[in-house]
Parts: sequence; structure tokens; C-alpha cells
Amino acid sequence: MKTRSRILCLAAIASAFALNACNNTIAGSPAYIGVSISPRTSTIPVGGTMVFTGTVSNNLSLPQWSLLDASEANNPGTLTPVAGSPDEILYTAPPAPPIYTQTPTGITQGTVTLDVTVTPPAGTSTPVNPDTVSFVITAPSVTVALAPSQANVALSGTLQLIGYAVGNVNNTLTWQVNGVTGGSMSTTGTINPSGLYVAPTNMPMSGNTVTITIISQADPTKTASSVITLH
Repeated sequence: MKTRSRILCLAAIASAFALNACNNTIAGSPAYIGVSISPRTSTIPVGGTMVFTGTVSNNLSLPQWSLLDASEANNPGTLTPVAGSPDEILYTAPPAPPIYTQTPTGITQGTVTLDVTVTPPAGTSTPVNPDTVSFVITAPSVTVALAPSQANVALSGTLQLIGYAVGNVNNTLTWQVNGVTGGSMSTTGTINPSGLYVAPTNMPMSGNTVTITIISQADPTKTASSVITLH
């Protein structure tokens, strides 16, 4: 009789574990609900489309999609639900690489960051670990821009310029002052790869203006310039 009771008890425990497995739950409180995005693409061409899938660890919550910092971009593209597939989203790239009015931390000009998260099941407060994927919007040609286009800077003063190249996975710029990469402190002032210009201590012999130029390393024919007046 004791043997029969023990067998029934073990069978009940096994049934409980099987039920938990079917519900994809873990005994006790899980550490978090994980969400992941696939595919992990790095580029999408202008006007192109891609379907992304959100996988949720508990299989109970539906993915919630958004484009990070979309309000700061002129056009980051669009998200459209996929009919009959609640775990998927269709992304359509814009007709030109997006430009952000204020470049958010971790986001570069010409790129888009897709975010996915979930709401915990009703009555729970389980933390959610969302996921993001960033990709470059590529274009047939590179576009460069530099701001401000004109500025006044005191001798020994500084000026932060904002430059970018979009349309290619290589968005690196070469910065020059009067045609010299990095400039020269003793003559025209210097510029670093982040666009910080430091004016010379003395007025250049060539005059009171210098030209800051950015050059796309992906396409050296694409450049933009800014004229700095020293005083």
C-alpha cells in the first residue's frame, strides 16, 4: 500500500511539472521575460523592406515594436503589422537615409534602431529585457553635410562643428583645415575627428579666414566645407 501511494505521489509531481512545461513557466518567479529580434541585419537599402520576428521567452506576450528616437529623424521609415502573424513586423526604409535633428546617444546619422519589448502578463510585475537592432540605410550615392557653414571664432577659441556622411556603411570622415588633415596649431588651428576646431593663438599669415572641410572616406568626391572667420 505504501508503494502504491508513493507511485501515485510521484505521478502527481510529474504531472505538475508537465503542466508547467506546457505553459512554458518556471516554478517560482522567473528573473525576467526576454525578447529577441531576428534577423540581425546590418543594412537595408533606401525604399527596401524587411520582415522582423520578435521571439518572447514566455510565449505568452506579444511583441511591441517601435523605432527609437523616431521623432528626432526626418523620416526613419515605417512599421506595418504582418497580417496573421502577431510576432512579425514589416519595416519599410525611407526614400533617403534618415537625418536626426539631435543625434541621440548610440545612434548615428543615416541609421535606424528597431526596438521590441512586451508587457508582462496581467497581474505580474516580471521585469522585461527588450532587444534592439541597428542598421544602416544605404543609398546609391553618399551624402555629406557640415554645420555651421559659417562662423566667427576668437583666436585660441573653439567651435564644435557637426558633420556626417550617410548612404554607406562606412560613414567615417576625414577632417581638414585649409587642406591639411587635422590642421596645424601653429598656422590655421586644428580639428579633431569629432569636429572640434581649436583656433590658433596668432592670426594666420594667409588671412583671417580658414576653411574646414569634411571628406567622405567611402566616396572622397563627396565633400562639404565651412568658412571660419578668426578675430
